[in-house]
Amino acid sequence: MTQKRIFSLLVLITVLSGPLLFSCQHWTGSKTHSSDSSVDWNDSCFALLNQALNYYNNNETDSLEQHAAWSMKVCAEHNQRQWYYNIWAVLAEAYVWDNQFDKASGEAYSMQEEAEKRNEPYGLFLAYKTLGVGYTHVNNSHEAESYLKKAIGYFPKGTTPGELFYCYQSLCEEQLKMKRYTAVDSTLRAWQTEVYKYPVIVGDSEAVVNANFHFTLHSVYADYLLATGDYQQAKVAIDSAAYHENVSGNNPLNVITITQLRSQLAREQGHIDEALQHSTRLLELANKNTDSSNLVVALEERANVLEKAGRFEEALKIYHQLDELKDSLAVIDQHDQLNHLNKQYAVSELQAANAQLEQRSRFTTGGIVMIMGIGAILVFLVYNSRWSRQLEIKNQQLQRERNVVVAQNKQLAIERDHAEAASKAKTTFIQNMTHEIRTPLNHISGFTQVFAMPDIELRAAERVEISQHIQESTHQLTNILDDLIQISDLESSTELPPAEDYYPALIVEQAIEAVRPSVAADVALEGHCLVPDEMQVSTHPHLIQTVLTRLLDNAAKFTHLGSITLSLKQEGDRFHFSVADTGPGIPADKRDFIFERFAKLDSFAQGTGLGLSVARMIAERLGGTLTLDTDYTGGSKFDFIIPASFKS
Repeated sequence: MTQKRIFSLLVLITVLSGPLLFSCQHWTGSKTHSSDSSVDWNDSCFALLNQALNYYNNNETDSLEQHAAWSMKVCAEHNQRQWYYNIWAVLAEAYVWDNQFDKASGEAYSMQEEAEKRNEPYGLFLAYKTLGVGYTHVNNSHEAESYLKKAIGYFPKGTTPGELFYCYQSLCEEQLKMKRYTAVDSTLRAWQTEVYKYPVIVGDSEAVVNANFHFTLHSVYADYLLATGDYQQAKVAIDSAAYHENVSGNNPLNVITITQLRSQLAREQGHIDEALQHSTRLLELANKNTDSSNLVVALEERANVLEKAGRFEEALKIYHQLDELKDSLAVIDQHDQLNHLNKQYAVSELQAANAQLEQRSRFTTGGIVMIMGIGAILVFLVYNSRWSRQLEIKNQQLQRERNVVVAQNKQLAIERDHAEAASKAKTTFIQNMTHEIRTPLNHISGFTQVFAMPDIELRAAERVEISQHIQESTHQLTNILDDLIQISDLESSTELPPAEDYYPALIVEQAIEAVRPSVAADVALEGHCLVPDEMQVSTHPHLIQTVLTRLLDNAAKFTHLGSITLSLKQEGDRFHFSVADTGPGIPADKRDFIFERFAKLDSFAQGTGLGLSVARMIAERLGGTLTLDTDYTGGSKFDFIIPASFKS
C-alpha cells in the first residue's frame, strides 16, 4: 500500500468519524428511524461504512464489492445518503489503488450522474474527488487538476474539512508536476485560508487533528518553495511542518517527509555534509517502514546527494539498488494484475457454466482451445512485460554509468584547467612581483649612487629631494613586502587570532585619522557612525582597520576634489561599513578585475595593485564580504559587511 493511499485512508477515517459530519445540515433525514423505533439507521449505516473501510484497508476488493452492493441498498432504503455516497466512493477508490481505472472512473461517473439528478453536493464532491484521485494515479495531471478543482467547488460547508484539504494537497502536487507555479501559489493561498480556520491550541482536544492539517499544508508549501528556489523561506516552512508534526504525534510517514525535505534543501543549497546526514537518516526511517515506496524515495534522494557530493561510484551503487527494488515491485505488480485477471476470468467462467453444460458436446473442444489461448496470451503478456522492464532497467544502468563517466571526465577537465590556471597565475605573480620590486629598488640604487659620487656636489634642496625619493621608494618596497607577508599569512593560516573587546566607533575614528595625511587639501574626509559610542563587541579590530585603511587609501589616491566618507551601521547581527568617494569611479568592464592581485586601473599610479585583493581576503576570513556597489554613480563605493559578535 503506497504512502498516498495510507494518507487517503487516514483522511477518510478522520473525516468520517468526526462529530461535525453527524451534524451536517444539508442532509435530509440524517437521523431517520424505520418503523421499528429501536433501530438507529444513521449509526447502523455508519457501521456499514466502517466495515467497507476495513475491506479497503486490507486490500480485500472482492469482499468490498459484495459488501458495497448490499450496504448501499440498505443506506438508500433508509435515506442515509451521506453513508451511501461514502461507501460508493470507498469502492471507487479501491479500484483506483488496484489499478482498475476503467472501473473506478465508471463508478465515479455513475455517482456524478446520480448526485446531479438528486442535487446532492456531497455526492458530487465525492464523485469529482474520486475522478481527480484516479487521474492522478494514471499520471494525467491536466484531467486530475480539472476534477480536483470541481471537487473543491462542491465541498459542502459545515463538513469536517479533512477530505477538502486532501483535495488541495493533491491539486498542488499535480500543478507542481506541470511546473505551473503561479497556479500552485494561488491554490496554496486558498488552502491556507481554510486551514487557518482550525488553529492548533496545544492541550485542546482537536490539537492533534488540526496540527496534522497544518503539517500537510506547510510540507507542500516547502515543496513549492524548493521548486522555485526560495531556500530561505523553504527552511521556515519545513521547520513549521516539523513543529506541527511534533504536536500531532510524529507519525512515521510524516517524519520521513520532513527528513526528505531537509535533505533536499541542504542538497540544493550545496550543504553537502548536512544533506548526507539527512539522507542517511531518511534511509534508516524508510527501512523501518513497511511501505516500499518510502524506500524508493529515500534511495533516490541518497543517490542525488552522493552525486552532488561527487561520490559517483557510491551513487551508482545506490542506483543499481534502486533499479533492483523497482524491478521487484514491478514483478509484484504484474503478479497482482495476473491474479486479478485470473479472478475476473474465473467469475466469467462460473457465470457461463450453465450455458456451457447445455452445449457441452458442441463446444468442448472450442472451449479448451479458448482457455489455452487465453492462458498463452496471459503468459506472453507477463513475460513480455518482464522482459521489457529488464531491458529498460539495463538501458537505465548503461545510461547512468555513461553519465558517471562523463561527469568524471568533466571533473578531470576542470581539475586540469585549475592546475593550468594555477601555473599561469604563479608565473604571472612572479613576473608582476619582479616588476613591482625592481622599480623601487632601481630608484633606491640610482639615488644612492648619486650620493656616493665624490665629484658631484649637491645643493641642500637637491639632497632633500633625493632623500625624499629614496624614502618614498623604500616605503613602496616595504608596502609590497607587507602585502605579500599578509597574503601569505591569510592563505596559510587556518585560524584567526583571538578576538578582542573593542568599540566599533573607535575603529572608524582611528581609520580616518590614519589616512588623513594622504587626503588632498580640497577633499573633505568624513566619518558617519550610526552605532552607539559605548557599544563594545568581541571582534578583530586590527584586521578590520586594515581593510578600512586600504579602502580609504584607495579613495584618497584617486579623489582630488569633493569628499570621502566612511560610514558604519548595524544591520541585524552584522556590521555594514562603506567607503564612498567622489572620484572618477570604476568603468563597468573593470569592476570584476579590480579585486585581482596586481590589478591597477592606472598603470602609472602609485601602488602595487594588492590592496583590494588583501582587503577582500581579510573580509572573507572574517566571515564577511567586500563588494563594489555598482548602483552608486557619484564615484566609487565599497561595502564591507561582517558578522558582529556582541558582548553579553
